[in-house]
Amino acid sequence: MKRSNFKLRFLYLLMLGVVIAVTVNVFLVTIGKVHIRSGTSLNDYVQSVSNVEERIFASRGNIYDNSGTIVAQDVKTFDIICYLDPDRLSSSDEVAYVDDPSFTAQALAPILGMDANEIYEIIVSNKGLYQIELGALGRNLSEEQKNQIEAIPGLHGIDFRNSYKRYYPFGETFSPQLVGFAQSDNTGKLIGKLGIESYLNDELSGTDGYHSYQRDKHGYILPGMYEETVNAINGYDVYLTLDLFIQEALNTALNTTMEAKNASRAWAAVVEIKTGKILAWGQTPSYDPNALSPDDVQVNYGSQLAYEPGSVMKSVIYSAAMDLGVYDGDRGFDSSPYCYTATSGRTYAGDQLGCIYNVSRLDWGTIPLDYGLIYSSNVATATLLSEYVGVDNYKDYIDKYHLYQNVNSDGIDEVPGYTNYGLSPVDNITATYGQGSSTTMLQLLQAYTAIFGNGEMLKPYLIEKIVDPNSNTVVYQGSRKVVSNPISASTAKRMQDLLRRVVAEPDGTCRHYAAKTVEVMGKTGTSEIPLDGGYAEDQNIISCMLGFPYDDPEYMVYFAYVSPETVYYNYEIKPIPDLIDRIALLENLIFNEDEEGNAVKYREKYEMPSLKSKSINEARTILEQCDADIITIGDGSYVIDQLPKAKDDFYSYQKAFLLSDGNTISVPDFTGWTRKDVIDYWTLSRIPFRMEGYGVVYKQSIQPGSIVDSSKEIVLYLQEINHTEEQKQNQLTEQSEETATESESTDS
Repeated sequence: MKRSNFKLRFLYLLMLGVVIAVTVNVFLVTIGKVHIRSGTSLNDYVQSVSNVEERIFASRGNIYDNSGTIVAQDVKTFDIICYLDPDRLSSSDEVAYVDDPSFTAQALAPILGMDANEIYEIIVSNKGLYQIELGALGRNLSEEQKNQIEAIPGLHGIDFRNSYKRYYPFGETFSPQLVGFAQSDNTGKLIGKLGIESYLNDELSGTDGYHSYQRDKHGYILPGMYEETVNAINGYDVYLTLDLFIQEALNTALNTTMEAKNASRAWAAVVEIKTGKILAWGQTPSYDPNALSPDDVQVNYGSQLAYEPGSVMKSVIYSAAMDLGVYDGDRGFDSSPYCYTATSGRTYAGDQLGCIYNVSRLDWGTIPLDYGLIYSSNVATATLLSEYVGVDNYKDYIDKYHLYQNVNSDGIDEVPGYTNYGLSPVDNITATYGQGSSTTMLQLLQAYTAIFGNGEMLKPYLIEKIVDPNSNTVVYQGSRKVVSNPISASTAKRMQDLLRRVVAEPDGTCRHYAAKTVEVMGKTGTSEIPLDGGYAEDQNIISCMLGFPYDDPEYMVYFAYVSPETVYYNYEIKPIPDLIDRIALLENLIFNEDEEGNAVKYREKYEMPSLKSKSINEARTILEQCDADIITIGDGSYVIDQLPKAKDDFYSYQKAFLLSDGNTISVPDFTGWTRKDVIDYWTLSRIPFRMEGYGVVYKQSIQPGSIVDSSKEIVLYLQEINHTEEQKQNQLTEQSEETATESESTDS
């Protein structure tokens, strides 16, 4: 018992001694200006001791497409620092400050892209400061720029601080209007400026930390001085509903249409009908978020451009008539000019206020109401309004479809449009065929989820989920949201039957949008562009809303462009049906028959196995069972990384990338590769690429088989190719090509 007490007493005295020693040390440092362990006089140091708090930036979260491909991420860069204090010492007693401002300015200017006089003025005007930065052009330097600066002989007082900039691997091709962009503020912090980057800026930014300490006038931290570090908490990762493959197909259709139709601009989107997920969204001209200037950011045509939608609006009045139970498609109507009265009713007498005409003043005589939509007759919708639906009832359906209202979809910037409905008889009538009032593409997409679906109108949405990478937990999950029920399920089915005929009938206005691989339903639209109180004479908006497959609708495409074309707008419109065929191809909507005559999908879907640590040969054997296109990176024997990642969705004939443990990388033949393929290869290999053009690779700057490393940039040239060639380039099976050919023959 006494021995235990002795031990406790000894421990107590020992701890007391430590406390006294620490107290004496602090006293001598703060009062006596002597460091107790080193015996160093701190008098000179303490006089110039300063408290410093350095911000530790949190890593901004990544943004992914729906399959987990990175579409926005931080990349490491460097900020240049110029030390100006002559008392600053280096460990090797070399000059450690900018001793020759003129030489320094001349040396840095060509590398930073700055004027030498500007750099010189910044340096000399800040004389007396310990350190300075050189403004925006001195931030976010590449490793190549850093290496160039460090290699300059006789350059003193220059250092670098790690920084980050936002990088968008797909540039202008992956919907920058929705993804947005982030740029550094004057502190170096990445701030979202547009789109999802701005809408979810707080979630993506995380929480910054700090390093707080005391230093002397030379920048040194002595033992015993105050120091505290609070680590940063990295931002959340965001997964979008956008699909990279469908986005690429949409971009191809947009660019091809611009050229084929002499268009000044075009915009389009793809939405999943049963969920409201936005799978693709694009416009041209667009902009590259990696290289923005103040004039680069355009209006988001799909949500911030309100315009007269034209005849795609006719589906609203037709669905209203069906839903009210007053529609008989076989009943005839007079398709001659519709002259109206003050009540919007029809008259053949002299009391008319004006007349409504069909496009090109066509007159088919008396035809069934069904053919009013198939031929896109303005007189048909005027007749439905006055004789069947009624002005007040139609206003109710406009409200049920939430037209001329903001959709409020996942932070997408938008305008509500406007309507003149109810102001005059002519305004009431023209609203039935999409003139005199303006909507946005986003509003039309929302409305057509009910028409192409089961009568439920779904809010289009963009955010699939938000994930905390620090704990790998889902903090937000996007989901299907019913906004309203404007029509019944039976009405929706009747509309789909009729819209199928608009495509399938020999004289249907939508007949040129028929695809080879699936049955399409849809409605065309043409509208003029208001200008100076009238309409532009040589510019029109040509549009279409298409849904497919007709028997079980899953996808819809809205496509619009501005062109001089008028009457013959629906001819030679190949890029749009090609887009539908491409989506059908990607989403496994094309079927074939096996040897027993059973219908099977020609591309199989798998869950990607985990291949890390397996031998290259073993991994190849596993992937060959999935008919994968296997790309091995490096000359090693074992897999150290892979794409797609384990448990990701994976399809037969898709490229699978295996990074080996070997250091020697030989260049593959990139011919036929898509941007997605190249980005996946870059993600694992870190070989720098520069891509020029759109579509698939047709030429490369370095010969296949050449040995490369991270110091050698490869330039790839891409071009758009037609649907059949693209199938071949993507190495689809001979069987799938035969299926497409058979479908084309059957449809024709």
